[in-house]
This record gives sequence, structure tokens and C-alpha cells, in this order.
Amino acid sequence: APELFGTVAAVIMRSTDRTYAGSLSAMPPAQLRKHGLFLERAGRDVLWFQPLSTDVPIMALPLVGVPAALRGCRRGNYCTVRMAAWPAAEPVPRAEFVAELGERSGIEAETLLILAEHSVCTEPPAPDVVRCLPSIPWRIPPADLARRTDLRSWCIFTIDPSTARDLDDAVSCRLLPGGTLLIGVHIADVAYFVRPGTALDRQAQARATTTYMVQRAYPMLPAVLCEDLCSLSPGTDRFAFSVMWEMDPASGDVLSTWFGRTVISSACKLSYDDAQSVIEGRGLPSAAACIERAAVKAGPHRRGEIEAAVLQLDTLARKLRRRRFDAGALSLNNVKLTFELDAAGVPVACQQYPIRDSNRLIEEFMLLANMSVAARVEASFPDAALLRRHPPPLQRRLDEVCKRLKLAGVDIDAGSPGDISRSLGRIDSANARHTVEEMLTGPMQRASYFATSAIGDKDEYHHYALNVPLYTHFTSPIRRYADIVVHRALEASLAVHGNHITNNHPLLPAYVSPHFPTTSPEGSLTTSASAARSLLVPGPEALAAIAHQCNQRKGAAKAAQEASTLLFLAHYLAAMAKRTDTPGIITPGVVTNIGDNGITFATPHLGVSGTVYMDRMADVAGQVVSTDGRTWRLSLWSVGEAGLQLVWRVTPPPASSGTSGADAGDAAAVARLAGRLSEMAVGGTGGAATETVTQTLRVFSAITVCVIAEHTPPSLAMRLAMPGACGNGA
Repeated sequence: APELFGTVAAVIMRSTDRTYAGSLSAMPPAQLRKHGLFLERAGRDVLWFQPLSTDVPIMALPLVGVPAALRGCRRGNYCTVRMAAWPAAEPVPRAEFVAELGERSGIEAETLLILAEHSVCTEPPAPDVVRCLPSIPWRIPPADLARRTDLRSWCIFTIDPSTARDLDDAVSCRLLPGGTLLIGVHIADVAYFVRPGTALDRQAQARATTTYMVQRAYPMLPAVLCEDLCSLSPGTDRFAFSVMWEMDPASGDVLSTWFGRTVISSACKLSYDDAQSVIEGRGLPSAAACIERAAVKAGPHRRGEIEAAVLQLDTLARKLRRRRFDAGALSLNNVKLTFELDAAGVPVACQQYPIRDSNRLIEEFMLLANMSVAARVEASFPDAALLRRHPPPLQRRLDEVCKRLKLAGVDIDAGSPGDISRSLGRIDSANARHTVEEMLTGPMQRASYFATSAIGDKDEYHHYALNVPLYTHFTSPIRRYADIVVHRALEASLAVHGNHITNNHPLLPAYVSPHFPTTSPEGSLTTSASAARSLLVPGPEALAAIAHQCNQRKGAAKAAQEASTLLFLAHYLAAMAKRTDTPGIITPGVVTNIGDNGITFATPHLGVSGTVYMDRMADVAGQVVSTDGRTWRLSLWSVGEAGLQLVWRVTPPPASSGTSGADAGDAAAVARLAGRLSEMAVGGTGGAATETVTQTLRVFSAITVCVIAEHTPPSLAMRLAMPGACGNGA
């Protein structure tokens, strides 16, 4: 097939605040030596910035502004720069010095490099931001309380990871007189404190998201908000934005929906483990942080009431989830790793983050809230809503993946997200399904925020994976600026359409479907409603800029989080390899692609992928790790319809190097780590000195790999482990 190519037509928006991390050199890099005239003009007045990322070009950094300590270009010293300009006549851009990072040694120093590379702000709030914060202790103003629906006596509780401190969502479940259920999602009302146009708002927009590294979080908002005044801690009065649905418990149908600003007092802080214990019939653990009596208008919140609510919510969540997937939703699950750290912050244990029914319970109701709010704000402000879209996968790449899978005996119908989901459901093996999901992730595009005014065709609002026409983010305003913008739009919608219910109206009798118009002519609005829209709903250009900033920062935060996981995994694997006296960690792998000179594979247990190259396996010190003491050298390979055939020359260890008892113990430890070691010789010839072993690999063949941690920079190298598991099933 012909190569695809393109040309840059125009630069729509140029990033001016992006920083890059790297080291400095006084000598120009080899690739610039052909530009003699340019180097002659540059002379000794510049240093050469060598970026950490291979996606970033080398830059010329003028000496002016560079600290004297860095001008010596001592190896191992790092700094950050900005790209200042790239004159058309020069082969590399010019840089501007930003900050010195110091030496690259240890987890904390590496973390600073990651944060700098992705422009994650780690500075404390500026004085003008601090002046926007309420004084502590803070009390709810009576006038603001009177404008809200008071739910403090309700049994409302949070379900989060056990280590969570920023609790921004809570749930509730109440039985209504007619036998239906009133299900509530209550989200911290961050927009109450973050007012438009303030220094606090500008900082939140600039950061746009909280960045979660393995060892700590770098919050979007000051700690007094995200950990105190906005966090829905048990037994504390907090402002919330609530979405509630009247639901049929038998079918899971949503009968009507209500939105409103509320005040709540959480009855209990549950961890996912606590909720899972209830779902599995073991009840709430005694350590669960439950408040028996809320601070205001309280009735007793007995543990049994909370347990009953969790069970009812779980039942409804299962029905919602089944209905979503029956309607064509798609979920591709990637492995997420969690680490246990010692007192020094060093990883001592690593495992996959478990996704259980308690996680899915919260996921379903957060999705329902996001979809409900998306429909509401888009109907109220069709030209000024901040939504989230997920484009379809890249068709050419998807076709290539499906073709590879079909050759391996896996038929994926990629006609729609639902077709893909049903195809995945027919795969019995968990490892095989994980491998297919990883392969299908490649063609998928990223979801992104957008302003409705920027996209003329409403069909393009569609969210591919969820398979819904409208979606947004509403449920995490403590850690996402987009959610704050959506909260403001929902507040304006309530003002425009008069659907806000105050303490003067009992909630249940007034609980009706919001019959609001699909358009909102300015002439029909009251003065206060028009002012609310003007204040709370940004104009088209401002909203498009917000969407762009949120997309940029979300992508950078995701990349930083992935780099942090890789950093800790590299340190953990290096320590494990040192303890077992092996080059790396032996783990099962699954072949995902076979090229003319390389094997790509996934490691289901670690969630990382790698490639080994056949032309390097001929070298003893290349890409093969022996687990049996023999030397494995690749002599021939060929790729055909039957797969990849490898021919190995296997040499036993010297006779004089007999295996001691300790060595035998080490070998047994390696075998246990491999777990799935098996005889893999399809055919073998030769005498005692040298043996020839043939091996055939196909997509989905099980192999054994050695994952080796490399620290400059932190990365993982992959090697084949021989002999290893070899089969056609994953």
C-alpha cells in the first residue's frame, strides 16, 4: 500500500508555555555537523540542548541567561527550556532557558524530570489566588443555604479508593411511596468557590486537571478546597450539585430526572473494598467510617440502611450496565498497576488494580449523571455547551488489526462499537481477550472536549465507545476544570428554565421531569436569567479555548502518569531482579504481531508491550535470556503462512561448571517465576555438544519473556526467555 503523507497548511495555534526537559552539551551533535555555516555563525555563544524525548528536536540555547553552574555541561545535569523561535533558515529551533533541575538520580529526581517534561505545575498557589479562598473555619452563609434543597438528613455516602482525600461524588437511594426508587448522584459544588474571572479561576483553567503520579498528586485546586471545603467528608455540611432519577427497580428504567443545587452531609465514607464486602454478602466492615447521626436534621443512619442502599444500587447498576452494552457500548480495558511504597517511597510490591462490582456501581451512575447533564446543557444552550466526543477509530489501522486477528483465527466484526464488543464476548480465554483488546486499542482515537459552536454537524458529537449522542464531564469538578465549566452551564440552565427547587417546595411532590424548551430565545428570559447565562456560559471563542486547554493538559497529565508508572515499575523490577540474581523478571507473554524482522508481544500480568528483533538474537549478548544455563543463539528464521519459524543452536554450559545446590535453587526460582515454562522443541537434532531446536510462533502464541529494567532513562527492555512456553493459545 502507498505511504500516506501530508503537508502543513497553517499553524492555527502555537503553544508558548510548553517546557522541555533535557541536558546540555558544548559540542554540537553529529547530525548538525553537515550544517557548517550555521555552526560557524553559532560559534561559542550557544549550548546544545539534548531533549529527553525523541519526539523533540535538538535546540540551540544562547549562553545568555544560562546559570554559570550549567555552562560546564556536566554529564547528568538537567534543565528545562522553552522553544523561543525556529527561523526558517536554521536547522534547529532556538531555546530559552527556564530552570535547572539538577542531577538525574533516584525516584524523586526522575519524577521532577517527568513533571517538567510535561509542563505539570508544582508551584503553590500565588498570593492573588490565596486571596480568593474563604477564611478557615468556614461556615455556610444562611442566605446561600436558603437557596438550596436541604438533603442533610438523607442517607448519602461516598465510595472511593481507600486512600482518596478529594471526595467529589456521593450517592443515595430512597424508596418512594409508589414503590419506585429515587437514586441520587451528588457532586461537590466546586463552582460555588471558583468564581468566573477570578485569579483562582484562571489558575484552575491553566492547570485544567489534577495530575496523579504514583507517589503523590499535583492538584488543580488549592488543598483547602480539594481536601477540605469541597470534599464530601462524612458528618460535614457540604454544598453539592445533585442529579436524581426516579427509577423502576424491576426494569432499571429512568422515569424522570431532577437537577438542583443542594446541601448534603455524608453519612459514611466507604472504600471500594467496603462496598464490595456488602455486595458479596459479608456486610460493612466494622472499620467503615460511618456517621450514625448527621449534624443537622438528622435521623439515625444505621449501618443496615447503608448496606441496603449499596445492594439496591448494585442491582440497578448491573441493569444499567447490561442495557448499555446491549445498546452497543464498547469497553477496552488496559492493565492498571498499583504499587505499595515503603517509608522511603520505594516500591516494594506491585499488582494490577482490581476492577470489581463496587467500581462498576460507581462507574454506571457517574456515566448516567454525565449523560443526563450533557442532554440538559446542550438543550438549554445548543450553541454554547462544553461536551466530550469520541471519534470512530482510524479505519485503515483498524482494518489492519482485524486482518491480523483473522489470520490468527479470531474474527472481529468491527462494523460498530457494539459489534466489536460482541466479538470480544465470544473469546473464552482471559489472556487472549486482553491481547485482542490491547491490539484494538491502537486504532482508537482519544476522546476530547469540544465547544458545540465549533462543530456544525451534530452527528460528530457522538461518543464512539459509549455509543451515545451526547456526553460530557460533570462528576469530578475537584480534579477537572471542564466539569466546573459544565456545572456553571447547568446552574445557568436552572436559572433560565426555572427548574431550581428551594426549601419552600417539598422535594418529592415537586419531583417531575424537567419540561424545558430546546431553545432559549433571549427575549423570553428574565433579566436575572439572562445575566446568569452571560456570567456563567462562556462565548463560542472562549469556550473553544477552554476545550483546547483542557484537552492539552489532560493529554499531558496522562502522559506524565504513564511515565510515573513506568518509572516505579522499572525500579521495582530492578529490585526484584537483584534479589533473584537474574537479568530481569521472567513473565508470560503473548505474541501480538510478527513482522519480517521482529516479534511484538504483550505481557498480560504487567500491562506492557515490547518488540524483539531476530537479527539481534544471533548475538549471545543480544535479545535472548537463558533460563536453563544453556546458550541459545538464533541461526535462521523465516516468515511464512504458517507463522514465524525460528531455528536455534543450543550449546550446553561447560562441563566444569556443574550446578551447585545454590545454583539449582536459583534455577528453580527462575522456573517458578516463569510459571509456564514448558518443552518447546518442535524438532531437535544434534549431539551432546550442540543441539538444533526449531520453534514456530504465530499471533497468540504463548511465549516467555524477560523484562529488564534500564535506568538511563527509566525504561523496560524486552528479551525472549529460552526455553519458554510456546503454544497457539494465549
